[in-house]
Amino acid sequence: MRIPCLLRPLLGWFFGLSILFSALFGNYIITLFLGLPLLGKHKTWRNLMDRAISYWMTIPMGLLEFVMGVRVRVSGDEIEFGSPAMIVMNHRTRLDWMYMWCALYQINPWLITSNKISLKAQLKKLPGAGFGMAAAQFVFLERNAEVDKKSFDDAIDYFKNIDKKYQILLFPEGTDKSEWTTLKSREFAKKNGLRNLDYVLYPRTTGFLHLLNKMREREYVDYIYDITIAYPYNIVQSEVDLVVKGSSPREVHFHIRKIPISQVPLNEQDASRWLTDRWTMKEQLLHQFYSEEQPINRQFPVERGDGVWRSWKEPRRHFYVKVTALCFWTLVIGFCSYHIFFVRTLQLGFLYFFIISTFLNWRYGGIDKFIIGKWQTSDEAKSSSS
Repeated sequence: MRIPCLLRPLLGWFFGLSILFSALFGNYIITLFLGLPLLGKHKTWRNLMDRAISYWMTIPMGLLEFVMGVRVRVSGDEIEFGSPAMIVMNHRTRLDWMYMWCALYQINPWLITSNKISLKAQLKKLPGAGFGMAAAQFVFLERNAEVDKKSFDDAIDYFKNIDKKYQILLFPEGTDKSEWTTLKSREFAKKNGLRNLDYVLYPRTTGFLHLLNKMREREYVDYIYDITIAYPYNIVQSEVDLVVKGSSPREVHFHIRKIPISQVPLNEQDASRWLTDRWTMKEQLLHQFYSEEQPINRQFPVERGDGVWRSWKEPRRHFYVKVTALCFWTLVIGFCSYHIFFVRTLQLGFLYFFIISTFLNWRYGGIDKFIIGKWQTSDEAKSSSS
C-alpha cells in the first residue's frame, strides 16, 4: 500500500527525527559504555558493541520498510558470514548504503554485525548516527589519496588484530550517479577512448587496488562480492528527498555475484582492468533490467543455484525482531525525551556524552581514530617489550 502524497512529508520528518533521537539517546550510550571501557580491544567487548550498534541499525531498516513502504529484493549468491571479504557496488543514490542493511538482513541478520562501510567523512558529523558509525569502525574517507590509504591500512590491521572477520563495502565509483557525475564520467570515457556508460559511472581503481592489496597482504580477504543495485519503480537521490519530501523508493533490488579472491588478478594493471570489466558487465545487466517497460516486471535474472530473498516474504522471526526493535527504541526515545527535561541525572549524563564525543572529535578525529590510536600504542608497547 502506497502512502498518500500529502502525508509523505510528515512521514519523512518522522523518519528523520526518529533516526536523530534514537541515535542521540542510543548510540551515545552504546558506544561510550561498551566501546570506551576497553577501547574496543577485548573481543568480548567488541562483540557486544557490534551487536548493540547492529540492534540500533534495525531502526532505520524498520522505518524504511514499515513506515516508508520500501520493499527489498535480493537475488544471486549468498554472502558468507564469518569470511572476510570486500563488497563492491555501484553507487546509484546517496542512500544505497542504508538500503544495503535491509538487503544483508534478508540474507542473514548476522551480516549486520559484520558489515563495515567505507563512506565520505562528512557523514561522521551527523548527530548521534555519525558517532555510532565511527564507533562501529566504519571507514571514513576524505577523498585525499594518502589520508584514505592510511585509513584503509589502519582499519584492516585493526580488524585482523582483533580477529574479526568483516565484509567491507566499497563504492569504487567514489560518488553517487547524478547529472554532473555522469558528465564527468563521460569526459573520462572520451579522454581514454572508452564507450559511454548510461547506468553506472566508470570506477576509480586507486582506492580499490590499495584496499585489495592491503587485504591480501594481511590474508584478510576470501571473496569479492560484486553487487548491483537497481530501482525498478522510482529513484530517490538523496537524504533531503527522503526526509524533507518524504519520498522513498517503492522497491530496491540487489543482485550479488561471489568471486573467490583467487580469480582476481594479482597484477595491479590486470586487477584494474578486471574491475572495469565488472562494471561493463554491470552496465549490461542494468540495461537489461531497465529495458523492461513495465516496472513490475523489472527483476535481475536468476540462474540455477541462485538464492532469492524478499522483505515481504521474510521469515516470521526476522519480522518480529524488527518490530521488537522499533517498539524498544520508541519507548527509549519517548522516555528519554520526556525525562531529560525533568531528571537532573539524565541531563548531566547526556551532557557528559556530548562533551566526551566533542572532545574525541576535536582531539583524535573521532572515536574510531581514538580506538585505533590506543590499539596502535598498545601494540607498539608490546612489540618493544618483547
